[in-house]
Amino acid sequence: MRPARARGGDWSIRRRLSRRVLLLVMASWAVTIGLATLFLDHEINEMLDEELQSLAETTVLYLDATPGPAISRAVGIDPGNGERVLRILPQGAPEPDAPWPGLTADGFHHVAGWRILRRTAEGTVIEAAHKDSWRREEMFEAASAFLILILPMGALLIWGLGVSFRRGFAPLDALSDSLRQRDPQDLTPLERSGLPRELQPLAQGLNGYITGIGNLRRAERHFIANASHELRTPVAAIRAQLDLSRDEAARAALPLLDSLTRRVERLLQLSRSEAGLGLGREASDLVQIIRLLVQEAGFRAPHPIRFDDGDIEQMNVAADPDALAIVLRNLLENALEHGSGPVLIRLRPGQLVIRNPAEGGAFHDLPFTKRTGSAGMGLGLTIVDQLTTAMGITVTKAHRDGIASVTLGLPPRADH
Repeated sequence: MRPARARGGDWSIRRRLSRRVLLLVMASWAVTIGLATLFLDHEINEMLDEELQSLAETTVLYLDATPGPAISRAVGIDPGNGERVLRILPQGAPEPDAPWPGLTADGFHHVAGWRILRRTAEGTVIEAAHKDSWRREEMFEAASAFLILILPMGALLIWGLGVSFRRGFAPLDALSDSLRQRDPQDLTPLERSGLPRELQPLAQGLNGYITGIGNLRRAERHFIANASHELRTPVAAIRAQLDLSRDEAARAALPLLDSLTRRVERLLQLSRSEAGLGLGREASDLVQIIRLLVQEAGFRAPHPIRFDDGDIEQMNVAADPDALAIVLRNLLENALEHGSGPVLIRLRPGQLVIRNPAEGGAFHDLPFTKRTGSAGMGLGLTIVDQLTTAMGITVTKAHRDGIASVTLGLPPRADH
């Protein structure tokens, strides 16, 4: 049965385990302190009783060594508080004042809050007494000193538990951090070496889950590649037939076929990017590629396209020309489709920026996710991310003050 807290709310195994260990230790300490206090009380009472016996025996020796009869007296051993009293009187003589009633038998007595030892010797009665409250106070002082000595041990235990739990949970924290920092597209198995025995089943289960996802992704890529390849030829043939037809109703279907053709091309681009297209490093003239793409898109562009080349006539970059063209075409089509104004392409050494006015906010980077109302398939930015990663191009996307921009950090310039 799952703990109640696990069903709702945030909770910590480390905190719960620490709390339970501390409660267990504190309970053990409480029992230990209770037993120690009882033992301490017994020992202190024994020690104080021995003190009474020593006092009585010393008084007897003193009286034996003193000529003449004993003089009745009551002496406070600790003058001023009257908590320790010695009373001496001849046997049968009038008793001097004392805080307890008269006693008739020798030995220890508990009378009126006093612990009294009565001793008769040579016709003299000796009574040595301790007040119970004083004896308890002595015991509490000893117990308090014992507790004060335990406090540093408690602080040391709490510190030691914290250090031990941090070190004990360090492999779990490291595993959590590696999973949190892992790219969503990274399907490599988790490294199991160095993990403790308790985390091995978790890592094994996660690796099995990752393997299953990888198999599904590969099956998806194969299906996309095969389906798009099989669709490309018949769609092209149908479009060619309709393009030659004089039937206006049939020619009205050409825009739909063009849209279907672009979708098939996107699927082919996706399969090519996942297959590793873009790993080549031959020289590609970026200026020429951009001009060709701007000229191609300008015929059907809903917004003006401006190319600011920064007076750069030629820029060779170390990237596959086909892959680079696919990246730029997708970014340009994305800007034209989702933008609400002119598109600016600005080229500078080592950097290419594509920006235009656009409504909305965040970019949709995940496959098959797209903006509401979009006629696309949500693959453009996914293809861009995969190809730019393969080519070593950094991509920075931003949307501020109604302007969407994508900045490409280009790889080092290639030699002719």
